[in-house]
Amino acid sequence: MNQSKVAAITGAYKGLGAALSRVFAAKGYKLIIGGRDKDALGKYADELRVNTEVATALVDVRNKNDCERFVNAAVEKFGRLDLLINNAGIWKLGSIEEATEEDIRNMFGTNVFGPIYCSQAAVRIMKKQGSGHILNIGSTAAVDYKTSHIAYGASKAALIGFTGCLRTELQGTGIRVSVVSPGGMKTDLFRSKPERMQKNFMDPNFVAERILEHVENPSDEWHTILRRIK
Repeated sequence: MNQSKVAAITGAYKGLGAALSRVFAAKGYKLIIGGRDKDALGKYADELRVNTEVATALVDVRNKNDCERFVNAAVEKFGRLDLLINNAGIWKLGSIEEATEEDIRNMFGTNVFGPIYCSQAAVRIMKKQGSGHILNIGSTAAVDYKTSHIAYGASKAALIGFTGCLRTELQGTGIRVSVVSPGGMKTDLFRSKPERMQKNFMDPNFVAERILEHVENPSDEWHTILRRIK
């Protein structure tokens, strides 16, 4: 159990975020979990406290001030920040003709601007520490170029590009930067997918365990793609 490490996870009380919170809590990480639903956050934090110390923070990652408060809260509560997982994400199918301005802005706001805002705050903390890990949750939609993934695929491709640039910028600072891009998962985010497609989706707990391994076993690989093994 590594009780000294502190992880901050966005979108942490459902889907992959909930699975990530569970596996890192079980590993002994102290957690600050963020999201937009106060009641859901509080309820899930109570479940996680069986294994570790947990703090919560309301955060809409589209809002820069929210992101700064969320990341800073980790230091205020636990004295440091070792791992930031930019997990919060939204998804909506739509062709180029169907994608509305609101859909596009919301997906880029959540999937791209959120990780950038949270990372800006985390870098200031981690540079002072001389250590830390910023982990972004991408998607195979960024590289598979599927029909009707126009805004979502573009947002995740932008996130991967941001990760690569940030990794280069922070070389030599002691801060690790990486992105893990899972394929489809059995979460609420993709529940609208046809059932015939969902049978090939991965369990979020499986993905969370692979992400824990990625964090606990540092390597030079900065972009990991996870797909279901058929």
